[in-house]
Amino acid sequence: MTLEAVSVPAAVCLASYLMGAIPFGFIAARLKGIDITKQGSGNTGATNVLRTLGPRYAVPVLLLDAGKGAAAAYLGMRFLGMGSLGALLAGACAIAGHNWSLFLKFRGGKGVATSAGVGFVAFPYLLLAALAVFVTVVLATRYVSLGSLVAAWTALILSLLSSSYTTVQRVAVFLLVAAITVQHRSNIARLASGTERKFGESTVIRKGEPR
Repeated sequence: MTLEAVSVPAAVCLASYLMGAIPFGFIAARLKGIDITKQGSGNTGATNVLRTLGPRYAVPVLLLDAGKGAAAAYLGMRFLGMGSLGALLAGACAIAGHNWSLFLKFRGGKGVATSAGVGFVAFPYLLLAALAVFVTVVLATRYVSLGSLVAAWTALILSLLSSSYTTVQRVAVFLLVAAITVQHRSNIARLASGTERKFGESTVIRKGEPR
């Protein structure tokens, strides 16, 4: 094994992690003099930014979080030479960076937007289907967390039903969906108990209250 064979994947993974670790939600809130990690759920993702600062800040954060996932996936596809698998590997590093940011003492968001960005590059058709499901569920129930979970699992089910994906690709999708599910475990508990906040409720909440 040559030095290049090791150094290129390592560099791509490190760059992807650092890219994913950029806490756009935290930065956006700081522009308003607010520490997002001390508001609401404490997460740096777009949902907590929406509740704390409103759509003017949440929409750019959403797009930037998705963008860093897409950029990392492109790096993986371009330099690792494994097609969608390279995109997923680098994308997974970006998602890890988003969820456990080096710049925030390994805190962060829940990885949904960043995962969507990875999906845009690696599996665009799955992403479009998942996005349609997400919008439908959120419009019907006003639960963003439920929409995220149902969309993620829909993507997995479609990958299993379609002959277009290899076993390795399906396993990769499963791991991404499992990570999203684990990150939403507190939301799942609140959905079960009927205490989960709905989209549009209370844009400014205290730390420790449900997301």
